[in-house]
Amino acid sequence: MTASAATELLASLSQEWFFEGRPVRTRVDRDDVLADARMVLSRFGAAAVFRTSSELARASASPDFLTDDLAGGRAFTDYVMDLGLIAVSSDEVGIFWSFNAN
Repeated sequence: MTASAATELLASLSQEWFFEGRPVRTRVDRDDVLADARMVLSRFGAAAVFRTSSELARASASPDFLTDDLAGGRAFTDYVMDLGLIAVSSDEVGIFWSFNAN
């Protein structure tokens, strides 16, 4: 998965999925939320490898995690309310996960 897609996914993990009134894609501070996610992932460096449990990433190296309604996470994975991102660099592993994103 690309760093850009990983950034969108991490931003999506930071919101409440099921009853989100203002998902990241529609927020006024969207660019700030994405910049925060980009900063967190930058610690893994330019050569980082990103993996996810999302089905969207199985069909594309650069899925758009901000396009659709989150629908309880179902837009992302077969497991309702269970979605994660793994970032791997040459000397570090980061695991970001959300269960029932409340």
